[in-house]
Amino acid sequence: MATTSAREAREALGNRLRDIRRDARLTGRDLASLAGWHFTKVSKIEHGRTMPTESDLELWTFHCLAQSELPDLIMTARNVERMYAELRRLHRAGTARYQRGLLDDHAKARRFRVFTISLIPGVLQTRDYATVRLSEAAEMLGHPDDISETVEARMRRTELIRSGDRLFHFVVCENALRAGLAPPEVMYAQLRHLLEVQNLTRVHLGILPTSVRRYMPMCEFWIIDDRQVTTETFSAIITIDQPREIAVYAKVFDHYARHAIYGPVARDLITEAANDLEQLKATS
Repeated sequence: MATTSAREAREALGNRLRDIRRDARLTGRDLASLAGWHFTKVSKIEHGRTMPTESDLELWTFHCLAQSELPDLIMTARNVERMYAELRRLHRAGTARYQRGLLDDHAKARRFRVFTISLIPGVLQTRDYATVRLSEAAEMLGHPDDISETVEARMRRTELIRSGDRLFHFVVCENALRAGLAPPEVMYAQLRHLLEVQNLTRVHLGILPTSVRRYMPMCEFWIIDDRQVTTETFSAIITIDQPREIAVYAKVFDHYARHAIYGPVARDLITEAANDLEQLKATS
């Protein structure tokens, strides 16, 4: 999925550069000749097979008389280059180090908007829930075995919701309350913890009921301040910092937030899910 996203982003950049060239009434060979490139280079860039350097973009916009486009094109290209980072590379030195890096980054932020489909967000997780999730991820993806340190680092992230002047707005799909991603006793304690979190003054916890009509959820994501969006796949972390793309995620988040339930109604839904788990424990 991440590989596909990166390829599509390169192709989108290539399409945009093609439009700029055509608006300048230049053929690919014309532009290559003016820029001093091999005649195939323009085609490779426009089809997303080759990433243009910043120098390439400067020459492209210069010869197409479109230099006002250069700053945004450079930002787009940088975003494509760092759109995703392989989790194996990030975790090579251990997942604990990665979690500590997240802590450092999140500690500098003031406003978080978080949408999840099946998972309880990391900063809302109990120690036992986090242990299950991180252990199973390490087993499935072959990460280094430093689970205790990783869990400890994640638990330090949970302290962010109780310290400083940060604002957290969570929209969690009802499915996350009932998905069998941890043993019943662990899930029960996790849901009771969510009820406690509801009382924090700088936290909005919205639950998106399964019965509510809304956009089809395509991915879970975090919007950090207004500067970055992150989402994870099995193989990669995708980081987005292009303003117009961040605006898309902000719009989607607002849609989910408007359809979510909060306060006592959300509390009733969480409590119902917890009671069902308690019954399951009693009969198993």
